[in-house]
Amino acid sequence: MAKTLTANDDKYPEVQGTIGSIPNEPGNGMPSHDDIRMAAHEMVALLEKRKKIAAEISAYRKGAKAKGITLGVLDEQVRLLEWTPEEVKKFYAERDWYAEAMAHPIGSQLELYGTEATPDPVREQLKWRQIGVKHGLAGKGWASEAPKECPPDCVQSYGEGHEEGQGIVRRAFQTRLEKANAAAADARSAPEPDDGQTDIETVANDDGDDAAHMQDAA
Repeated sequence: MAKTLTANDDKYPEVQGTIGSIPNEPGNGMPSHDDIRMAAHEMVALLEKRKKIAAEISAYRKGAKAKGITLGVLDEQVRLLEWTPEEVKKFYAERDWYAEAMAHPIGSQLELYGTEATPDPVREQLKWRQIGVKHGLAGKGWASEAPKECPPDCVQSYGEGHEEGQGIVRRAFQTRLEKANAAAADARSAPEPDDGQTDIETVANDDGDDAAHMQDAA
């Protein structure tokens, strides 16, 4: 028969059941049901806080973007605040090096698009030549097929740049092939390591020589 609670006995028993006879304090090494419930309750509360903070950050980012802030660059700068000066220097030097490899107009390469004194028609030619170089380096498109947005009078410049980029890649492949061939040649010419095992043919020849010497002595 179920226990009837009275005015003086309106509290939970010290050990609460959950489903049937499953005890609140298990003997299986797992957390109690009360611990699980409280953990779930606290996690839900924290997730709700995170939602509110995320909404605040989202609203702030929208406002910053509306003011002209480039969010990706802002995020990068905030992240760099945790870095040492040496790490920041390496970060930018590495990116400049990679950009230079792909013929992007950075640093000393700004002249690739001309200067402020360069006439606009010439600057446009230089621009499309460099786009061709980048596409050639990346193996994108064909020298004879300029992008549709390329002005007709810049198609030749694009093609020349594309061929230049392809030439750079071919030289890189050739250099890699030569290094691979040299490494293979070195490997073939290197003496085989002594594994400590006696060669059977050598032993047989040595035994034959010993037998011949014994006959001569006799």
